[in-house]
Amino acid sequence: MISQDKRPFFKKKIVIQGNCLFLVGPIGTFFSRLSNYLEENNIRTYKIYFPLYEYGFPKSRLIKFHQDIYLFKNFLKEILIDKEIKHIFMYGNVLIPHREALTLAEELKKEDIRVNTHIFELGYLRPNFVTLENKGINYNSDLIKSREFYFKKDSYEFLPVARKYARFRIRKIWKTITFINHSFKKYKIVNKEHKLQPRPIFIWYQIKGFFLKYYFRLSEYKLKKKCFFENKFFLVILQVSTDSQLTEGSDIKDNEKFIYKVIKDFAKANLDNINLVFKHHPRDRGYTNYFNLIEKFSKEFGVYKKVFYIHDYFLSKLFQNRNCKGTVLINSTVGYQSLYHSVPVKSLGITPYNIEGLTDQRDLISFFENPSKVDRLLFNKFYKYILENSQINGNFDGFFPFENVFIFKK
Repeated sequence: MISQDKRPFFKKKIVIQGNCLFLVGPIGTFFSRLSNYLEENNIRTYKIYFPLYEYGFPKSRLIKFHQDIYLFKNFLKEILIDKEIKHIFMYGNVLIPHREALTLAEELKKEDIRVNTHIFELGYLRPNFVTLENKGINYNSDLIKSREFYFKKDSYEFLPVARKYARFRIRKIWKTITFINHSFKKYKIVNKEHKLQPRPIFIWYQIKGFFLKYYFRLSEYKLKKKCFFENKFFLVILQVSTDSQLTEGSDIKDNEKFIYKVIKDFAKANLDNINLVFKHHPRDRGYTNYFNLIEKFSKEFGVYKKVFYIHDYFLSKLFQNRNCKGTVLINSTVGYQSLYHSVPVKSLGITPYNIEGLTDQRDLISFFENPSKVDRLLFNKFYKYILENSQINGNFDGFFPFENVFIFKK
C-alpha cells in the first residue's frame, strides 16, 4: 500500500509566484490559516472583507467591499491590478463574487494579465480529503473527461489508504461562531438560499438536525434491519435541497422531481423481493424531510411496501453489504464511494465519473433490471488521476498539509 506519510497523493503542486487574494472561504478559519502560511513564506496576501465576516485576518490584510455585489467585478479588477495579484483563492464557484472572479480572470488573459484561480471544496473522496481545482468544481470540473482519456492513464498496483484524522477538532468552534454571525447579515452574495449565506432560522435547523441525528439512530434501528438485511436493495442518494449540483448540475433541478422519477421507474421495472432505499443527506437533516413525499409517490405507483426512507448510516457498510445491488444519484460524491466498492452506479447529473465503464449509461429502468458492472481497471486509473490532480488528504478545520501543496517561486 502507498502511505500518505511517505508519498503524498496530491501531485499537482500549486506554484505561488506573487501576491494572493482571498475571497469567501469555508465557514471557519481555514483561509486565515492559509494566509498566515503564505505570509510566513514571504508572500503578500489580502482578504476582501464582505459584511459576512471571516475571522483570523489582521486589519492590515483586509480590503473592505460593502457595496452592491453586482458592482464587485469592476472593484475586483482595480484591486487585481493595483495590488499586482497573481492568485485568487475561493471556496466553491457558486457565490456571485466567485463567479465574477472566474469570469474576470478569463477576460484579463486577453489583456495579457494572468491571474491564477484556485477553488477549494469539500473532498470528492470523503471523509479525509479536500478538493482543490483551478477553473471549476463538480459539474464544472476540468476532471469531466472521456472514458478514453482516463483509460490511457496509469493505474495503481494497490489503491492507497488515506490518513485519517480525529473527528473532534477545536477549530470547529469558529465554524459555529461564523455561522451565527452570517445568519444575521442580510448582505447578498448568492442568488439563492445557501449555507454560506444563512438566515436566522438556519440556526434552529442546525440545532434541530443535531438532535434528530440521535432520534433517527433510535427510531430507525429496526427499519434499517428490515430494508438492508431481509432483501436485496438499491440505494438512492438525496442531495442537499439547495445544492448547485442539483439545481444547476442536472436537468432534474429538485429532489421532489428526482424522487418521483426514481419511484416511477422502479415500479416499471417490477422487481421481486428488491427494496428501494432513499437516504437523506446528513447536512440537510434539520432542514427538510421527504417522508410524506416518498410515501405518497410509492403508494401512487403501487410499491409502498418496497420503498424505504432512512437518514444516517455508514455508507461503507452499505456498499460492503452483499444485498446492495446498486446506487442511484444525481451527482453526489457518494458515487466515488460506491464505485470504490464496485457497486454499480446510475447518475442522473453531470459528474466526472458519469462515463461508460464506470456508471450505467442506459435508462434508469434498465439499470434497475440489470445494473452494469463497474470496470475495475478503468476505475483504478480514474481514481488515481482524480486523487493526484484534485484531492488533498486533510481537512479545513484540522490538519492540512500546506507544505505538500504549495511551492514558491519569485
